[in-house]
Amino acid sequence: MPSMWENFEIDCTEYLNRKFGDYASFKHMGRSDSTIPDIKVTTKSGNVFYIEAKHCPAQCGQFVLLPDIAKRTFIYSPLNTTPKNTYAEQIIKHMNAQFDEFKEAGTSGKDIIMNNGSEIFSNWIIDTYRNKGVCYFITNNYTIFPIERFSEYFNVSAKYRVKRSGSSHVGKSNIPNILSYIKSQGYDIKSTRIEGGKLFVVLAESLHNQRFILNGYEYMFSLRDSEYEIRKLSNTFNANVIFSIDLTANKSGIGTEEFIRALL
Repeated sequence: MPSMWENFEIDCTEYLNRKFGDYASFKHMGRSDSTIPDIKVTTKSGNVFYIEAKHCPAQCGQFVLLPDIAKRTFIYSPLNTTPKNTYAEQIIKHMNAQFDEFKEAGTSGKDIIMNNGSEIFSNWIIDTYRNKGVCYFITNNYTIFPIERFSEYFNVSAKYRVKRSGSSHVGKSNIPNILSYIKSQGYDIKSTRIEGGKLFVVLAESLHNQRFILNGYEYMFSLRDSEYEIRKLSNTFNANVIFSIDLTANKSGIGTEEFIRALL
């Protein structure tokens, strides 16, 4: 059964085909794959671009930041599907200055409050979605507007939050590399134990839920009684900067004639 947001995407696609079908075809694309924009537009002349559908309030993009405990900085995850841009760098710089607070954000999350925050967050969204080929957004009441006017229509906030998913044991083949790595990082290891594909360590310090990256994968120290099991996290068990949007005061979108001109 389609979700509410998917129903909205479908409704918008049907609306666009009804109202502007003489000038272009509109195909619902996104579904649950966030790397693909929602609606593909193919004009009669063969031009192709995308429209993103957002029924507010909504989330509007995210990227993974991994805390490096030793260096006290956040790392832009190599598993992100979007390249790091200047706006992500500004957010990371702000979070690094409050490293202790953000690294403990957990599943409840911590709001990212910074000077010109809404503008920076909006620009991240514009840059990221434009790189996916998005030229327009469509939102509540089928309001359509060009992507460069995003900040006129939405209030944007951001939060750093852990999104929970699954984890697994590290696997036999990975244990030697992991042991070598954690020993090289100066962790005060008292003893180690291997059980099948599981790796356990006894530490002199408290590192429960602390994470590290090795060879593109994220691992976590998970307390098990008096020892820690090192767990390999799935790609969806990450701490994310998540952008949320809500509509500003009622604002009309671009006119029908203006949008038709964009389709010619």
